[in-house]
Amino acid sequence: MRHIFLVFCSLFIFNSWAQMSDSFDDGDFTNNPTWTGDVSDFIVNANNELQLNAGGAGDSYLATPHNLTQLNEREWRFKIKYDFSPSASNKGETYLTAANPDLSTAPDGIFMEIGENGSNDPIYLKERIGGTETTILTSTPALVASSFEISVKIILNASNDWELFVDDAGGTAYQLDATANYSPNLVGQYLGVNLSYSATRADKFYFDDIYAGPIQVDNIPPNLTSVTAISVNEVEVLFDESIAQASGENIANYVVDNGIGNPTSVQQDASNTALFTLTFANNFTIGNTYILTSENVEDLAGNPMSAQSETFQYVVAQTPEYGDILINEFMADESPVVGLPETEFVEIYNKSNKYFNLENWQLSDNSSSGTIQDVWLLPGQYLILVPSSGATAYPQATQVTSWAALNNSGDDIELKSDNGIVVDKISYTSDWYKDENKNSGGWTIERINPDLVCSSADNWRASIDPSGGTPGTQNSVYDNSPDTQAPELIKFETTLPNLLTLQFSEGMDSLSLMNAIFTSSPVLTIVSRTVTSQYPSEIIIEFAEELVAGQPYSFEFNNFSDCSGNTNSYDGFFVLPQTPEKGDLIINEILFNPLTGGSDFVEIYNNSDKYIDLKDWELGNHKDDTVSSQKQIETSYVLNPKDYVVITKDSSFQIMNYAYAIPGKFIQLSSLPSYNNDSSTVYLIFNDTIMDKVSYSEDWHFSLLNDKKGVSLERFSADEASNSAANWHSASETQGFATPGRVNSQEMKPNQEGGTLSLSSKSFSPDGDGFEDVLLLSYKTSSPDLLGDLVIYDDKGRMIKSLFKNHLLGAEGTVKWEGTREDGTKASIGPYIIIFEVFDVNSSKVKSIRKVVTLAGKL
Repeated sequence: MRHIFLVFCSLFIFNSWAQMSDSFDDGDFTNNPTWTGDVSDFIVNANNELQLNAGGAGDSYLATPHNLTQLNEREWRFKIKYDFSPSASNKGETYLTAANPDLSTAPDGIFMEIGENGSNDPIYLKERIGGTETTILTSTPALVASSFEISVKIILNASNDWELFVDDAGGTAYQLDATANYSPNLVGQYLGVNLSYSATRADKFYFDDIYAGPIQVDNIPPNLTSVTAISVNEVEVLFDESIAQASGENIANYVVDNGIGNPTSVQQDASNTALFTLTFANNFTIGNTYILTSENVEDLAGNPMSAQSETFQYVVAQTPEYGDILINEFMADESPVVGLPETEFVEIYNKSNKYFNLENWQLSDNSSSGTIQDVWLLPGQYLILVPSSGATAYPQATQVTSWAALNNSGDDIELKSDNGIVVDKISYTSDWYKDENKNSGGWTIERINPDLVCSSADNWRASIDPSGGTPGTQNSVYDNSPDTQAPELIKFETTLPNLLTLQFSEGMDSLSLMNAIFTSSPVLTIVSRTVTSQYPSEIIIEFAEELVAGQPYSFEFNNFSDCSGNTNSYDGFFVLPQTPEKGDLIINEILFNPLTGGSDFVEIYNNSDKYIDLKDWELGNHKDDTVSSQKQIETSYVLNPKDYVVITKDSSFQIMNYAYAIPGKFIQLSSLPSYNNDSSTVYLIFNDTIMDKVSYSEDWHFSLLNDKKGVSLERFSADEASNSAANWHSASETQGFATPGRVNSQEMKPNQEGGTLSLSSKSFSPDGDGFEDVLLLSYKTSSPDLLGDLVIYDDKGRMIKSLFKNHLLGAEGTVKWEGTREDGTKASIGPYIIIFEVFDVNSSKVKSIRKVVTLAGKL
């Protein structure tokens, strides 16, 4: 653009009537020059490019006068970007000249055609006369087969010779691509674009730097663009335009400092004539920075350059070891935004003195992997990794294709080299924030001490930077004090016939795991121990005896250490899961009409005395008189006797929105079967056998509920029929309309008539001294479909505070009174009357319970 622009300015002064140009830098395409056509379908975007911006599928065109009175000895230039792979249904025509400004009518003209089915797409230059099209020339095959951003230059000389030049990087280093001799049959008056597109491509066409006019003469010397070391004694030198071979291969035109000197040979690239490979007799030193100076190199027009210099560094990709590069910071929950862009990222830090090329390294979570693009990571450097969609938000970052999305509530992050070496791995949870005000989104989790290779959760916390994180710089919570925190055994898993896997909270000293003392009851004899890395987070133990299904084994594992030498021991029990039977696991709670932005859930209860692994169990629904849409649990989860587990798509949403949800009692699937808001059937399946089913209806909800959205159906009794409407009821409002992972709110107490009310104390003093500052009021009820009022009155019968009115009660609940009036002011010292009224919707009975409490204080 630079050297062309200078020439263009002079030509514009003298020959403005014989050319047109538009770079759209004025942010407008309706003036100077004026483009006409489907103007509402186009915009000039923030990058000052003409962009298609249609509302849906269709055809759109723009045209403008080109001001040419002849085509011979003329030049056309276009910068064109298609952000997709062109096809027969998503294509474009770029007119050099047309007889009619309405390009949608297929007028007579000369145009470039881009877009056809298959993978061999070239650029076609065609002429259309009277509806008959003739191909003038065709570019290199597959030049525009996938998404592209190229610059195109077309020249027609006086002998009717056509030349097609392209720069497939979108710059001005044009390379001759195709030629032809063809005499045009019209001059025409208009230049423009005519596009056909589907709805998903309605904003993916871009155009810029358009010129039509006399052939431009290059009188600007080339510039040195970059210098890159490609071996111990070779560099690639790139200029901003094509270079004359003899001049570019002259060894006297190049010199490198630090004793390297002139090259012994220079070779021009066969396909890119702006690129040269220089070979030197002396070798570079790893990590050193050098300066290459070039002068007298001439472009194809014979313009010699003055001396220019570029620095380069010689680095060699080295083999990593565990801990050379650390996962140092990550954004798992990017919304709501605090200050950083709304996109996930992982920051890594090279704490070694080695040089690494990360191309084709893998960044993974616990279920999928993404591929890191070509990038170098030097000693002491930070690197931000983002999904492809985050490239605009973090232009300094490196993209990871097929990004493994990070779960908000917890996930694994693993960095692995292209040859399979695990360089770092963490397994985070929402507890790593260590700040309840920050775990709802917008804040990163930062590593505290980068000197600890195999750190635990204690080495992480939420960023304290006001923007929400510190991507690319030293962490805001940085502290390199030594690690004194002992590791923890966090999970174990058994495998037939005799294997036990122990998992730890951080990377461990592998030798300590091999030597740690193991004892168990019943007694088990260790045959072997297996670890897979220098700092493993798990060990596999093989026993001589076969494990007995359903038999709890108490055990101790003593004197294991992390990589900082901190030692710990563990005692607990493990069990080999048992074979389930029908009725062992039952459907216990269903949320089928979730809150906006949330997902359904199904709670399973183990109504047996067995330990049952949920791996390979399925949920299904009913469609066309059969079980449909089965979704399988693919990971091991042992459900203990009389315990609960919740299956959902978004466990973090359930935990965030239901106060009585229990973290750790969730199995998260990528999707659940579709359960309708009015009625459907939930199937629980194992080994192609229906183990339980519930055909629910929204009519099973409490009849006086104003809004059933976000309210679960709870089972009254595990021993009554699963598919009986009488055994289900709406979850209590007192317990937040759902109890995922815990006993249902509607558990019955048959010997209670209506309800009871108890107080935490007969008096309380809300003075902030830490002693009886609040009054707790606990109630119990005897049946569902009970509404309740809980109101405070003074000794003169005046209402002071309504704790709740017309409240759907659970089987039990607790509320608090802090000694304030309805308007929030502090109530006076003295006696108060508490009235708890319970109304039975079915029998219309009302039970009233009265209590007296004294609000005390200092006089």
